[in-house]
Amino acid sequence: MTTALFDRLQGWWDGRAEGGRPPHRDGLSPVEIMPLLPHLLMLDLSGPARVLWAGTAVKETLGGNPGDQPLDRTPLGGPEAEAAIARMFAAARPVEARLGGRPALLCPLADDDGAIGAVLAALAPPDP
Repeated sequence: MTTALFDRLQGWWDGRAEGGRPPHRDGLSPVEIMPLLPHLLMLDLSGPARVLWAGTAVKETLGGNPGDQPLDRTPLGGPEAEAAIARMFAAARPVEARLGGRPALLCPLADDDGAIGAVLAALAPPDP
């Protein structure tokens, strides 16, 4: 599931990244990524990383809703998450990472001025 989930999100990102630049955040259509939504979360990076929303599978994995909280106040935050976000910024491309010890794929999204302003992340489901 993890590889298929990450491959599908990577494919979505690649299909919208013009000239290798991150796609614009406003171009995100929930209809296009509907099957992935339960495993996704959106981080706002306009200040310290903040969870904007999380899919149902992410909420179940975490035992609650991490939405509308600073990332470092959720089980997904910490030095490992900060380092992964820094790697994503440097690459300006999706990067595999670990959030809260779980495999994740972090996909940068551009804001109105073209800078990376958000992350669409897939969180691997727990092992059965």
